[in-house]
Amino acid sequence: MELAAAALRSLIPKLGALLANKYKLQKRVTGEIRFLKAEMISMQAALSKVSKLPAHQIDDLIKIWVQDLKELAYDIEDSIDDFMVHVDAHMCIKASSLKGFRGFIDRSIGLLTTAKTRHRIAIDIKDIKSRLHEVVDRRARYNLDGIAAEPATTIIDPRLPALYEDAKMLVGIDGSAQKLTNLLMEGQSTKEGHLMVVSIVGVGGLGKTTLANSVYQRLGGQFECQAFVSVSLKPNLKQIFSSIWRQLSEDKCTNSGEKDLQELIDGIRKFLKDKRYLIVIDDVWNESAWTIIKCALIEDNVGSRVIVTTRNFNVAKLSSSLANGAIYEQEPLSDADSRRLFNKRIFNEDGIHYELEEASGKILKKCGGLPLAIISIASLLASKPNKTKYEWYALCDSIGSGLEKDKDMDNMRGILSLSYGDLPSYLKPCLLYLSIFPEDYVIGRGRLVRRWVAEGFVDKKQGRNVYDVGHNYFNELVNRSMIQPLGIDECGSARSCRVHDVILDLIISLSTEENFIARLDAAQLKSPVCKIRRLSLQVSKEDGEDEQAILPATVNKSHVRSLTIFGGFFNGMPPLSRFSILRVLELYLISTRNIHSKDLGSLQHLRYLALSAKLESEFLEEEMVESEERPPKNKETEFLKEIGNLQLLRTLDLRGARIQQLPRSVVSLRELEYLLVRDYGVAMPNGIGNVRSLQELSWLDVQESANSLVELAELTELRVLSIHGLARITENYIKIFLQSLSNLRNLHTLHFGGHGLCSLDCTSYTWNVPARLQIFNGGKVTFFQLPWWFAKLSELSCLFIEVRMLRQDDLQVLGALPVLRFLQLQVNWLGTADEKLVVGSDQLFSSLVEFQFKHYTTSWLVFAEGSMPKVQRLQLRFPAKERINDGFYIGFENLASLKKVFVQINCEDAWIWEVEDAERETRDAIVIHPNRPSLEDLNCSDFVKAPWQYMKTAMMESKCSWSSESLTSPPSFQ
Repeated sequence: MELAAAALRSLIPKLGALLANKYKLQKRVTGEIRFLKAEMISMQAALSKVSKLPAHQIDDLIKIWVQDLKELAYDIEDSIDDFMVHVDAHMCIKASSLKGFRGFIDRSIGLLTTAKTRHRIAIDIKDIKSRLHEVVDRRARYNLDGIAAEPATTIIDPRLPALYEDAKMLVGIDGSAQKLTNLLMEGQSTKEGHLMVVSIVGVGGLGKTTLANSVYQRLGGQFECQAFVSVSLKPNLKQIFSSIWRQLSEDKCTNSGEKDLQELIDGIRKFLKDKRYLIVIDDVWNESAWTIIKCALIEDNVGSRVIVTTRNFNVAKLSSSLANGAIYEQEPLSDADSRRLFNKRIFNEDGIHYELEEASGKILKKCGGLPLAIISIASLLASKPNKTKYEWYALCDSIGSGLEKDKDMDNMRGILSLSYGDLPSYLKPCLLYLSIFPEDYVIGRGRLVRRWVAEGFVDKKQGRNVYDVGHNYFNELVNRSMIQPLGIDECGSARSCRVHDVILDLIISLSTEENFIARLDAAQLKSPVCKIRRLSLQVSKEDGEDEQAILPATVNKSHVRSLTIFGGFFNGMPPLSRFSILRVLELYLISTRNIHSKDLGSLQHLRYLALSAKLESEFLEEEMVESEERPPKNKETEFLKEIGNLQLLRTLDLRGARIQQLPRSVVSLRELEYLLVRDYGVAMPNGIGNVRSLQELSWLDVQESANSLVELAELTELRVLSIHGLARITENYIKIFLQSLSNLRNLHTLHFGGHGLCSLDCTSYTWNVPARLQIFNGGKVTFFQLPWWFAKLSELSCLFIEVRMLRQDDLQVLGALPVLRFLQLQVNWLGTADEKLVVGSDQLFSSLVEFQFKHYTTSWLVFAEGSMPKVQRLQLRFPAKERINDGFYIGFENLASLKKVFVQINCEDAWIWEVEDAERETRDAIVIHPNRPSLEDLNCSDFVKAPWQYMKTAMMESKCSWSSESLTSPPSFQ
């Protein structure tokens, strides 16, 4: 339902836009468009009504009608887009055409083309109106509204067996149960203390209910009363409170069903007063349900406990915020426990069956430690009469394809589909879209959001950037445990994500059923051959040979909106020009020999273009190795020659293509918002200032195109700017760069690449600081000193910088930044007379969560009492020769929130006893900290860099006392 609703949400505004005067349609045609718009709004209301029903209650006739409506909406939108593109292109030609005879010819051809385009849209609208009547008549003919209103049937909750699982069959739960028990009962030896709520959070099928039930059974006898209730996706709160009442009071005759909701809550609160209770609230789906449920809980001083299980991190945070709360993140089973559970379910034993070991290992890898997946697949295999490795390999290949049909697999999908059903309508197409990517694929966050926007999945909201909304969508999917976050950055956001194989299996199954995405590999097209809207071609290399995949001739390329090709050489690839309405094109590890500039330039609907390609020049290099000839540089961008025709392009991502220059036509892409190239930088053509829609420009090589620094001032929409070669330009160009920065009022991220010394501390002229800057990453560029204007960056949250000299005043400037959460500071010399900088306690660094400090001299940094009150992670790099008085003092114990410490010791010119003392005193300082933070790393950095060379040097200088025998071969270091 949601996919059809998404198609209508995208279509209806375009029908309205089509009525604008600039398109000059005939009155008859505009009347038909108004009729179409009204009908589509009516259909949208009908869809909204149907979508409120649970999926299992929706009749097959309704599903067919919804599918027809979705396809019709897609076709209408394609027709409108095609019309608008041609008319807008004519307007551009008219505005830019030459005067005189040549201009007259251009305008005449444009008028003729536009007349044909208007005639074609009139015919299309007439045909669409006829198809719409068929959809409307079918809805009336089969009385679909009446079917939708049929009463619900009773459905057995697929999670119910988890509550009655035989304890003998449980595997790998003891460790988790003990940790959770310790968390719950900490400090409860006297049975006193405040109410504590512990939230168990994790993806569906991870065993949260089983764990909660195990601990509930283990601890129940220590409390005066107890209750265990499950919350459904659409909870009946009266039933939930009635169940809690009956279990707590143990009065089976209590007629709680006659009480209203408030009476039940009041009754439970009255009963729980002064009683020590244990309540498990299982599978809470949303904050609103928890907000009501918590009303019944008494915050007492007798040591009561509440366990909440949820798939949603937002619910976990909210519930654990009550009283003394905590979040317990449920971990997947270990490899050993996964295998034990698997064998126990199939063979009723723990032993290894060696002939099936390799096949079972591959199956378990796909299960990823998810007990539900292991049990479901093991049950399926146990039911097969012949347990051969060939059957097992076949099943392994089907996991993640959505193709395996079996009651055990259906049961697994049923449990996981509850999470899908709970998603808001705008997130469902975003999740299903992930089925485009191969199994175990790492999907970049920004890349995914830009694709969502190009597909039209992200709603435009008043006053908000559409990409920011898309990033919120990504966070919601993470919080709902639908995707696995990877690479958490310094600001606490995931850089990328991965989809668990069993979740991928579910979304491929749903996507195929909805004809949302078609996947093609060398084996098969995993979708019926029909109107394909989004096509993913997945070609892999095995045993050094390219697989050959051929696109069936029956596939109509003219309906494909999105084309993604992963890897290898695609033998049956038709010309790109056949994909006439393509919006999204991504080619991964594809030779540019297969991309023709005219074909690429013909894709006038294209919004997103990403290439991770082997360039034509690289093939030429390989072919010219013997002659040592260099391919001409302009060959690199031959395939991009006509890219200026793509007037709707919003993202041009060439980070995967090793180009050195961009074609001149790129400056005519007036709608372009993201221009991304490799991090060694690319020279920009003159005129880049014309691309005024740019929001991110990464990476600009200012050494090769210094004049583009002047044009930066025109890019007032820029939010992210990455520059390479700043340290290699003259002071005059630095001045121009800073003056251009004055215009970039929306800039929130500034990133430098390359090496060298640089100064951004120009005070001889006036310029405006980009006050909205949130992230500053100096990379490997070294600044002479901290730029004075950093004091004005009141919104700066992440800072990476290397300075030659740091003074106590500079530390005060950084500490005064109100929202600075992450600071990486690399210093060559501390500019202070007593060779010691003190991080004071006068409200500095009030928001800092992580601090990384690296320096290479004999100067020192000390944390005073009360300093950096919120810092949880600390990373230090210092020389082993740092000794003040009788030993060095850091002040770890003054960092009140410290949880993790990373230490690297610079051993240069140090005696062996100095190194050992530094290590011992660091460990001792950590041990006495009241929080007992973990010491994640403690090593001698110079040994890591060049252990053998350093040790030989150390022996010759008699600084270290290794014996000659120990130097017969290079030692090993971790």
